Amino acid sequence: MSEPITSSPQPKRQFIGLALSGGGARAMAFHLGGLRALHDRGLLEQVKVLSTVSGGSVIGACYAYSSDDFATFDKKLLKLLRKGIQGMILKEVLMSTQLAKIALTLVVGGLPTIALWCLSSILALLRALTGIPTRGVERSLAGLGQSLPIWGSLTTAFEQALTKLFGSTTVRDVARNGLHVIINACDLKTGTAFRFGSQRSGGWRYGQIDGEPPTVAKAVAASAAFPVLLPPLIEVFPFTKSGRTETHTVILTDGGVFDNLGVSVLEPGRDGDVTDTYPVTHIISLNAGPGQLDGGGHPFWWGSRVAKSFEAVHRKSQDHVYSRLHRHVETGELDGFGMVYLGQQDHRLPYRPTDLVGRDEVRNYPTDFAPISAKDLDLLTRRGEQLAHIILDRYLPYL
Repeated sequence: MSEPITSSPQPKRQFIGLALSGGGARAMAFHLGGLRALHDRGLLEQVKVLSTVSGGSVIGACYAYSSDDFATFDKKLLKLLRKGIQGMILKEVLMSTQLAKIALTLVVGGLPTIALWCLSSILALLRALTGIPTRGVERSLAGLGQSLPIWGSLTTAFEQALTKLFGSTTVRDVARNGLHVIINACDLKTGTAFRFGSQRSGGWRYGQIDGEPPTVAKAVAASAAFPVLLPPLIEVFPFTKSGRTETHTVILTDGGVFDNLGVSVLEPGRDGDVTDTYPVTHIISLNAGPGQLDGGGHPFWWGSRVAKSFEAVHRKSQDHVYSRLHRHVETGELDGFGMVYLGQQDHRLPYRPTDLVGRDEVRNYPTDFAPISAKDLDLLTRRGEQLAHIILDRYLPYL
C-alpha cells in the first residue's frame, strides 16, 4: 500500500516592515543614516510597509511620497535639516493668513477659556469650602469652553508649511511601488491611536474616514504635533463604522503619546480595526531615543519633573514593545527583527568600528525642528548608518 501524498507547507513570503520613531529633527537625521544603510544593502526597496511617528513621519513621508532616486532624496533631506522646519512654521505665521487666524483664536477662544477656567476654579473652591452644589454649573462652563472656536494655531501653520513640501498629495498617493504607509497620531479625546494609512485611515473609536482621503501634510502635522510645543490639530471627519456614517471632531496630537516607536501597528496578531493588517515577517525599528536615563540632574521643579516623568513612561512603554517582539520571534510569529537604537550603549554592541560615532556625542541632541549644524548632522546620520549596518549584520544577516 503506497504512502499518502502530503504537501509540504509553503514557506512564508518575506514581508519587511520598517518603523521610524519620533524624535523631531534628531530622529530625522538619525533615520536618514539608517535609510542610507538599508539602501546600500538593497533592503530599502524591499520594505513593504512603513510605519512612522512624529519626526519619523516627516522623513518617512518625504521618502514614500516622492519618486526621487535615493541620492536626490538624501540631498533634499540634508537641505531641509540644515534649513530647519521651525523657520518654515514661523514664515507661515508671519507671512500668511495664519497670523490673523491665530490672533483671532486667542482673542475669541483663548481669553474666554482662561476666564471660564478661573470662574470654574472659584466655584470648585466654594463647593469645597461651603458645600454649595456648583458642580452642574462647573460642567456647563467646561462645555462652553470646549465649544469656543479655534481657527488657527502653530500646528495649522505647521500643516501649511508642510503643504509646501507635499502639495495636495493625499495619504493614498504613495509614489514608491508596492509600499504601504501608516502615519501614526493620537486622538486626545479618547486617548487612542489614530492612523492615517495609504489604504484606510481613522481610529477604532470612530471607524474609518469616509470620502476624500486626508492630505499628507495634515497627517504629518498631526503625527508630529509634540504636545509640549505644538497644540493639537482639531479636525472634523465623516467616519463609517458598523455600516453607519457619522461626523466626529477629533483632537490629534503627536503619535509618540500612544506609541513613539511606530511598531505596534506592524505586530503579528493585531486587529485590523481601521488600518489594514500586513503579513509582516521581519521588523526593522529605527529608534532615535536617547537611551537609559543617566542619573544626573535634580528633577524637583515642575518643568524638569514633567520632562523626566514623560521620558520614563516612554522608556517603559518601549521596553514592553521590544519584549513582545522577542516573544513573537520565539513563537515563530515573526522570522526576525532588528532594533537600530540611537541610545544603544556602545559597549553592548556586537562589534564596534574604530570610527564609531559615540552614543554620548548625539544622545542629548534636541528633539525640536531647529536647523542642524553641519557637524551635528554628520554625527547623527553617521551613527544611524553605522548602527544599522551593525544590527543588520548581527540579527538579520540573511535579508
